[in-house]
Amino acid sequence: MKENVEQLQAQEGLETPGVTNAVPKGFSNIAVFPSKGDSEMEQAKATAKKLNIPFVDPLNASIEPDALALLDRDVAKRRQVVPIRLVNDILLVAMASPEECIAVKSLELLTGYKIRPAAAPKSAIYAALREVYDKHPDSQEGLTPTEEKEPQKDEDEAFTISVISNKGGVGKTHFSINLTCSLAKTGAKVLLIDADLGSADISNKLSIFPEHHLLDFLEKDKEMEDLVVSTGFGFDLICGTYGEFKLANLYYAQKVKFIKHFQRIAKNYDFAVFDLGAGIARTVLDFALGAGCTVIVTTPQDLISGYACIKASFSRFKELEEKLEGRLSGYEPHLTFSPMMVINQVKDLEQGIKLYDTICKTADENVNADEGRFSVRPEYLGAIPYDKENIRMVEEKKKPLLFDAPYSKVSQCIKHMSKRFCDPDASFDPRVKFKHSFKRFAAILTQKM
Repeated sequence: MKENVEQLQAQEGLETPGVTNAVPKGFSNIAVFPSKGDSEMEQAKATAKKLNIPFVDPLNASIEPDALALLDRDVAKRRQVVPIRLVNDILLVAMASPEECIAVKSLELLTGYKIRPAAAPKSAIYAALREVYDKHPDSQEGLTPTEEKEPQKDEDEAFTISVISNKGGVGKTHFSINLTCSLAKTGAKVLLIDADLGSADISNKLSIFPEHHLLDFLEKDKEMEDLVVSTGFGFDLICGTYGEFKLANLYYAQKVKFIKHFQRIAKNYDFAVFDLGAGIARTVLDFALGAGCTVIVTTPQDLISGYACIKASFSRFKELEEKLEGRLSGYEPHLTFSPMMVINQVKDLEQGIKLYDTICKTADENVNADEGRFSVRPEYLGAIPYDKENIRMVEEKKKPLLFDAPYSKVSQCIKHMSKRFCDPDASFDPRVKFKHSFKRFAAILTQKM
């Protein structure tokens, strides 16, 4: 790796316009807060110095077609990046937000190369994007990379996260909103879906009441694209509605319709967060278990209910895996159910860990001890301290807590949790790998099981 960095620096050259020559000692997720009087150029240079990474002016840098061809034009514009050059499997990329881990990680997934981030002024990036990509209106047409890479279709769609609880009042929707907000703050494109069709709780909490909602799509002739609204908080939203109709009432044709349309719009996002209705109805569990990650929210006061949610989810998990194995040729069943636990409203973080240990011990004694092939191994996503005052404040203002009080303890805890979806190394269990599996999501929802 050191040799690669040295070769990359040597190829950049001491006289290369727009590129600094500092040798990076590593990359860390450090926020930079320059003064308001600084220009964009000065801000980018300050970021480069703070993170110990190169500074690049993409308008003056020599951009190689081979590097440019590795990233689709629309993706580059959305992420505010410009590929500069490729040397020995290391891709130098000018970035408006190089401090964001998810931005770097997603670029590595999309290009298949190790990314060396470089700080750059945002306006210069936009100008360079217009200049270099507009020469190739069909994204990569006319570019000739030295090595054609096989497209990774699964990575074109959003990684799905479902959030459930066995009862209301545990903070599930607040968590969904703020997790979405935190992911969006990293530079990811995120879609939040209020999948509780009977309450429209997200609409209430954010004071967003669009003309069309999810029920219009399921029961009327509306496209899913018509439902997506921008929230002004950095993420998009599909709202639920009021009424007696529940997610549990979805019939087979509606599930097939949902999957077909969701797969299409999911290509525009990095993450999709489903805020599911409280309870353990079968369709709710199917949505939860079909997602790339299932998050269960509970509180110290409702720990028994939280455990019951784990147990019911595990029971449905086993049933689904056995049926998928029997019906889909070559399907390898998941033998371990690992929901991610969030303990909300704790008095301190130590209490959250102790309660999580209690849940794991109870699951081992009452479920795993009697199971042979399958097992349930909850993961610890984190705990959230009780903060009634700040929650009440944001409910009055109709804003996410991370948007209005980003430095509160609650916000910091949720921000830390969101890193688990961006950086596998942040996981307590190194076996946890957040790989998108949309085919499994579709199989669970569209099989008559």
